[in-house]
Amino acid sequence: RCCRRRLRTAPPPVPFRHTLCSREMASTMTRAALAPPAVASARRGTKARTTAASGAGGKSQKAVRWTLSRAGSKRGATASSSASSWPVSDASTAAAGATRDTRAVRRGASLVPAAVAEPPAAPAASSDSSEGKETFNWHLQWYPVAFTSDLVDDAPLAFTLLGQPLVFWKDSISGEYRCTADKCPHRLAPLSEGRINAKGEIECGYHGWSFDGADGKCTNIPQLPADAPALATALASPRSCVTPFPTAVAQGMLWVLPISTFDAPAPEDRPPLPLIPELENPDCVVQDIFRDLPMDYGTLLENVLDVSHVNFTHHNSVGKRENATPVVLEMVGALQQEGFTGIWKEGPRNGKYGSQYTEFSAPSLMRHTVITDTFTTVTVVYAVPTTPGRCRLMARFPFIFKSKLPRLFFKIVPQWYSHLSQNAILEDDQIFLHKQERLIEIEQKIKGLGYAQACYMPTKADVYVGAFRKWIKEMAGGSPAWPKGMEQRLPPAEVTRTALLDRFNSHTVNCKSCAVALSNLVKVRKVLRVASLVALAAAAAAFARQMPVFAVVGSAVLAAALAGVREFLGGLIGKMRVGPYPPPRRPPSMMEAALETARVSLM
Repeated sequence: RCCRRRLRTAPPPVPFRHTLCSREMASTMTRAALAPPAVASARRGTKARTTAASGAGGKSQKAVRWTLSRAGSKRGATASSSASSWPVSDASTAAAGATRDTRAVRRGASLVPAAVAEPPAAPAASSDSSEGKETFNWHLQWYPVAFTSDLVDDAPLAFTLLGQPLVFWKDSISGEYRCTADKCPHRLAPLSEGRINAKGEIECGYHGWSFDGADGKCTNIPQLPADAPALATALASPRSCVTPFPTAVAQGMLWVLPISTFDAPAPEDRPPLPLIPELENPDCVVQDIFRDLPMDYGTLLENVLDVSHVNFTHHNSVGKRENATPVVLEMVGALQQEGFTGIWKEGPRNGKYGSQYTEFSAPSLMRHTVITDTFTTVTVVYAVPTTPGRCRLMARFPFIFKSKLPRLFFKIVPQWYSHLSQNAILEDDQIFLHKQERLIEIEQKIKGLGYAQACYMPTKADVYVGAFRKWIKEMAGGSPAWPKGMEQRLPPAEVTRTALLDRFNSHTVNCKSCAVALSNLVKVRKVLRVASLVALAAAAAAFARQMPVFAVVGSAVLAAALAGVREFLGGLIGKMRVGPYPPPRRPPSMMEAALETARVSLM
């Protein structure tokens, strides 16, 4: 009947195809079969009313239906065009839509339970507004690179940011820190393997080419005579230059804006540095640590945003299992491109210290804040993306005490000694995070599942994690802006725990406090070895000469004490190289304890 009505309306200008009609009939029959009785009867009533209206002179309605039908045929007879050409009432259309929504909810119920706490959805935007919406610019952001206390003035520093190798050094003439691409334009050797010359310029260690860090221009090519016209030509060529990047120093940290100095906005138009206001308080004491981690930038931020894991993962270090309670996290305001804020009303330690406030400032800064009547504590983490599957953690722990005694205690503890315990806390979850992100990658890139489908998160303890994953997927392009052509898959997994718990290459070699302490401890151990041997020899000589007992016993005890101190320092040296295993959350097995003892004894 549908085909006959259309043919009676007007002859088609092109050969008529029955495909559209058959699709419409099949679609309509399916909807009718699946619809509830009330919906089916509404459709039958609508069909009767439509037929009566057409008999009373609804030629224009037929013409419209024919136009829509023909347009839908040209578009491949999509479902939307089929629905537009079939004469049904608004009520039946709404009922059919409600039926389809109900079936969709039932299908999704197996994946997302009703109790899942999701972050507030970003404000819906029309297609026109979304086309004009500016995407997140990963390069127009300030990133911390190092603590200034760890920098040296007589050697360059190599660092990779967003997949781009960079070199930093201090200009001895201007006193400013410079940054350029870590690549000599001559033969592409890394400039970080060179030196800082007397002019405060970076000099390539391969052929001696020199570069000014302010504008990246090449200032000397030793292979060309100083008075030759070829030298001036080569130095004036853009191909002899390196790319400079803006830097800044604030709150004891060296920052870089990873966009060329020539392409970057004017200094007054650049984004502000993501600083911590509490550090400006004169009563504030702070503990700092950095570490290069074998995990992706997103994995690190997801971990530090997750407050519910502390009492389990860090049991016997900074948490206790018995202190764990249901965690209810809430978003404060909507998720935005600049990040989000949230609140844990109960707070840690069963609400002993009040609510905890969380802030994520895109793309790198995360902070938890607890304010009490006697102190304020802030946990600050900068997650710096270096390469896929690796990142640098820059952690700061400001404390504001009203009493002077706690501030004094924090100041007298050597930084290298506090780094031992802080590194241990980082290692509590380092191994399973390294493995976890590879399992998630399999679910996402091989099985094609989204993060919410791959991970089952039925509690409000995962609100911050869900918000961050939503931000990075919908507002930040899905991942940091790696260089074009760079492999974005995770590197192969480390096969040994030693590699994952390595402290020497991931921290000690770039930490001035730990490096100096390690050197001093090695020297002290050598002295103690000689002293213990001398004391032991003195005890033997006293015994052979039948000297008083106190002389023999005293020399022997001294030798044993010196040997004991030497072993203790050996344990500290070992912790500066490789972290211990297993973590404090579980007791070691007999084999693990034996291997740990053997490892320390070999130091």
